[in-house]
Formats: sequence, structure tokens, C-alpha cells
Amino acid sequence: MATMLFTLALVQMSASPIISALPDVSSISPANAVGVLRYCAQKQLVSSAVADSIIEPLTIKKEVLASHDYTAGQSGQILTGGKTFALAQSKGFLQSQACDLVLRQAQKLKGAARPKP
Repeated sequence: MATMLFTLALVQMSASPIISALPDVSSISPANAVGVLRYCAQKQLVSSAVADSIIEPLTIKKEVLASHDYTAGQSGQILTGGKTFALAQSKGFLQSQACDLVLRQAQKLKGAARPKP
């Protein structure tokens, strides 16, 4: 019994932390962020009202919705730094965490997209 508990403790200690499993979204494109937010809202991983309030200013430029990054995002693909993170192939808790990361980054992008007075 003690050996089994020790083995379980070692397995838990060697498991990668959630943070390392999540994508670094600091370089996500506005188009990909918009597509991912639409995916996340459709799957009820983020509030659609909150997502829509961020999506609207980011889609002022028509090319955002016509890009490959947007299409990939709509299918649940987070594209960052040459890597792809597939939301659909991730565990539920990682999906919601990744959507939250994209939401936060998109809020920053939204602030940068505002026209200067």
C-alpha cells in the first residue's frame, strides 16, 4: 500500500503543469483570436456577449474575416509562434483555460485596434 501511494505521488509530481500545456498566445494574430473566440463562444467556453464585445472592434478591417488565421480559429486552431494548439483535441479544462487566454489577449489587441482621437 505504501509503495502504491509513493508511486502515485511520483506520478503526480512528474506530470507537466497545466501552464506548460497551454499555448503562448502573446503573438496570436487578431484574425486568429477572433476566430478562436467565435469557436469558444459556440462551444460555450466563454460568454458570447463578452466575446462579441471584443470581436466587433477587431473585425473593422474586412481582411480579418477573409484570412486563413480566422478560418483556422473558427475550427478551434490557435496559431502562435509557428505552432498550432487544437482546442478540440484538448481536455475540457485546458479548452476553457486556452479560451480564457485568447480572450485576455484579444482584449489587449482590441485596445491597440482603437482609432486614436
